[in-house]
Amino acid sequence: MWSRLAPYLRRQRGRFILATLCGVGFTAAGLAEPWTLKLILDNVVLSRPLSGAFAPLGAMVDGNRLALLNVLVVAILLIAAARGSLYYFQQLLTARVGQQVTTQMRAELYGHLQRLSFTFHDRRRTGDLLARLTSDIRLLRDIFVSLPIAITSELFLVVGMTAVMFVIDAQLTLLALAVVPALAVSLRLYQKPMRKAIRRQREREGDIASIASEVLGAIKVVQGFHREQHEVDRFNLQNRRSLRTGLKAARLEAKLRWYAEVTVAVVTALVLGIAARRVLAGALSPGDLIVFVSYLRTFNRPLRRVSRMAERSARGVTAGERVLELLAVEPEVRDAKDAIVAPQFLGQVRFDDVHFQHRKHRPVLMDVRLTIEPGERVGLVGPTGVGKSTLVSLIPRFYDPTSGRVLIDGRDVRDYTLPSLRSQISLVFQEPVLFATTVAENIAYGCPDATEQDIVAAAQRAGIDPVISALPDGYATVLGERGGTLSGGQRQCVAIARAIIKDAPIVILDEPLVGLDGRSSDLVLRALTELMHGRTVIIISHRLVNLQTVDRIVHLDDGQVVDQGSHADLVARDRRYCTLMRAAGAEAAS
Repeated sequence: MWSRLAPYLRRQRGRFILATLCGVGFTAAGLAEPWTLKLILDNVVLSRPLSGAFAPLGAMVDGNRLALLNVLVVAILLIAAARGSLYYFQQLLTARVGQQVTTQMRAELYGHLQRLSFTFHDRRRTGDLLARLTSDIRLLRDIFVSLPIAITSELFLVVGMTAVMFVIDAQLTLLALAVVPALAVSLRLYQKPMRKAIRRQREREGDIASIASEVLGAIKVVQGFHREQHEVDRFNLQNRRSLRTGLKAARLEAKLRWYAEVTVAVVTALVLGIAARRVLAGALSPGDLIVFVSYLRTFNRPLRRVSRMAERSARGVTAGERVLELLAVEPEVRDAKDAIVAPQFLGQVRFDDVHFQHRKHRPVLMDVRLTIEPGERVGLVGPTGVGKSTLVSLIPRFYDPTSGRVLIDGRDVRDYTLPSLRSQISLVFQEPVLFATTVAENIAYGCPDATEQDIVAAAQRAGIDPVISALPDGYATVLGERGGTLSGGQRQCVAIARAIIKDAPIVILDEPLVGLDGRSSDLVLRALTELMHGRTVIIISHRLVNLQTVDRIVHLDDGQVVDQGSHADLVARDRRYCTLMRAAGAEAAS
């Protein structure tokens, strides 16, 4: 995991090193603090002469205790100022590095998710992906940035204090160090089950996010069918499961902290008892005892923090595994190494012995052979679930066929780069997809260089210009989420305007009139007529009104082309087609 994440930190290594040095400096200044108290007690209060490393200080004050006290007070103030400044810069730099790394990782993960194929997104829940994109990356920042800086500072603190404590009293120091192997054993025992519990909790939180995202996105359906309480109950079920897994992780963390506190307290009590006896026996000075006790308390602080660090580490490692799991997924549909930029298409589309099957599912398409000539309008009909949408999804390579080929103008679509292929295909989906941005930006979504005149012209051709002009800010009106500001028919017309402005030679329409009333259908039909002019058009529909303008109807059933021809031809010879049209007519009438 570390080798995969290291490049993010390398880009910030200057600030990271500086933050670490500030942390080490903060720790070093802290090591000096007890010595000022020792000198005040031993050499000011008890009037002992300065000796050893402090002899030059004694010569400087010439044995004057008041002068020595003034020097030590100034030293205390300078140490406090240095520690405060170093701590400030350490926190500032750590936050800067953490935010930069988080931003870079989130951007890469989001870009990676954009490139992953439909097959991946079909299998994944949006809420879980959002959890990995937000909270998991935030947790990963702790272990990857904050924790290493903290550990480096704490390690320097422990090593420095241990060295000084050995100089003061080696035996007491060895006794104090007995806590280290005891905590190491507890970490070894608790870390694996803690990581397992935390991973399970993160998965549960992903489930919660998925349910919330799904239900809030379909709130009209929920309220329309009066299923609010059902959805609350479903959410609460996952919420309780998350609570149980969270409590399990918390119990393990609490046990580890309890063990650390008790172990540290027992060892500290033993060391203090023995040290006090040595002072009474004259083996240690009172000042040495202050230094030793101060170091012991400070020494135990990072040891106590080990349990918290272990918990943060477990959460960070779990989050890192979840993020890297996504980054390791390779797009199933991607450019070939020798892919070329597609030329301007004439618009012939050919399916050559195409088979398609989702992994571990029954085949969706079998032996599909179909040619659509440039400028031809073809309608695809068939019962629900026979593979109509899947078939047209092979043209822009949302999926690749399991076997066989899809060709445009006689060349396999896999020979072209994805951007150059998809730039020449316009799509209008059954459910119009609009974004919470301006109307103009929605229309120009597939053509970001479009001028204001281009946008207005496309809206006029789609018949939606009067509606847009009547909005409070016209084309600058910001739509609600998923275009909720507009009606269903109006949203579909904006989607058609988006396809018109793209001016692609191939147009795919997937049930563009589903769910629309008669007035909205008429509005959309007029817009579709404008869109289809002079292009190769494939329209999926089970309503005859949508197929009146097509040149040919292709009937799919059970993943195969069972017949094709005009409406009259199919009515004359295809009983299943007649049954399908009667069912569609009855549905439309109802």
